[in-house]
Amino acid sequence: MVEITAFIPVFEDKLNRLKKSLKKELEVAKSDRRKDVIKSQVKEAKHLQKLVNSVEKKCPHCGGKI
Repeated sequence: MVEITAFIPVFEDKLNRLKKSLKKELEVAKSDRRKDVIKSQVKEAKHLQKLVNSVEKKCPHCGGKI
């Protein structure tokens, strides 16, 4: 299987934005939180985190680990 690593920074950026959004939502009072939104964001964040962790970072020149 060929892995395309060019988009990993995009996924990392999206993951960081999701984490910030979740933190902001969790700062709201418990009675005012949107639980369905939190659940969907957590699910997406877990998926992105697994994707980012699964890709080994390699040097584009020699192919060695960075």
